[in-house]
Amino acid sequence: MLRKLIITALLFIGIFLGSCKEDSSDKIAQKEIRDILYDISVDFNLKNMYGIMEHLHTNYWHKGKISYHFNTDWLNLMAQFSLLEIEVLYIELQDSKAIVHLRKKFSSSYETMEQNDPEDNGDISYFYRDNGVWYVYGNQL
Repeated sequence: MLRKLIITALLFIGIFLGSCKEDSSDKIAQKEIRDILYDISVDFNLKNMYGIMEHLHTNYWHKGKISYHFNTDWLNLMAQFSLLEIEVLYIELQDSKAIVHLRKKFSSSYETMEQNDPEDNGDISYFYRDNGVWYVYGNQL
């Protein structure tokens, strides 16, 4: 009887530890993605397009646009706006892919533009984990 009780207890401990590991890896992934989005906002505010482009996957594809178009679009945004604030609402994780629901607020002394992504644009809402590193990937459509 004692042997069955010990085996059952060990089984429950194993299940508990396994679920903690999954929870922990999700939290790490979410932190890594949040850090990338923070870096993108800082690079935007510093007008460092190279820094932003470092976070794009080589196979970036979003709504028929490749990284070249992303670069052009964001350079235009930098010319129009001086600041970018990104508020992460929540992150959906599924294996090596993630969709980030966020609010982008571009502002200058003359105007403000807000986008709720991925609904409005989503160009930085889709992520892919490649060789242990998260990259902005686009929606691949």
